[in-house]
Amino acid sequence: MTAEHEWLSLDPDEAVVWTGQPRVWRIAGTVAGGIAVALLAVGGAAYVTTRIPYWPGDPPVNPGLAVWGIAALIAASQIASAGWAYLKVEHTDYVLTNRRIYRKAGVLSETVTSVGVDRVQNTTLRKDWRGNLFDYGTVAVSTAGSGGADLTVSDLDDPEAFRDALQEQVRAAGERDDGDGGDRAPAAGALDDATVETLLEEARRLRAVAERMEERA
Repeated sequence: MTAEHEWLSLDPDEAVVWTGQPRVWRIAGTVAGGIAVALLAVGGAAYVTTRIPYWPGDPPVNPGLAVWGIAALIAASQIASAGWAYLKVEHTDYVLTNRRIYRKAGVLSETVTSVGVDRVQNTTLRKDWRGNLFDYGTVAVSTAGSGGADLTVSDLDDPEAFRDALQEQVRAAGERDDGDGGDRAPAAGALDDATVETLLEEARRLRAVAERMEERA
């Protein structure tokens, strides 16, 4: 186990076959929006302080300083928002083993979600026009009986590589189940052949006794 995945606790027979993270470019919209808002705040502060030559009355605080202070707070909040979005990407990990799919997310606290590959019923690859253009997308994993996606592996570069690796492990899990089918212990409550034969013999004996009693009557 590498230091990068210290959060992951594997079974003795479990091995990692693929790891990944969301693409950093997923925060491009957040960063672009933050830059636009920060530029508007700074531009507005510059306009107000240069266009108004004097302030009526005797304000208790330098108006120009207050305007620039507000602009600085707005710009700082946008920088913090972009930084938080980046940390969320950096603290999201996807791991595929020969037994399970894991997703770890969270900056201040961690949440780990997992799905067994033997339970996977369907995988759906989703790409919009930008995903087709830059080769990124999302793989939604559904299990039998679920109403939707049980686990979503989002914004992957080359999502086909993850989907193919997952499908290979799903097939391997199915082959393991088929191979173990003849060696499985009888289910709880099942009767072996000797017990069934004993019960049938007892039933025949009771029937013979009942027939003799009926003849005597």
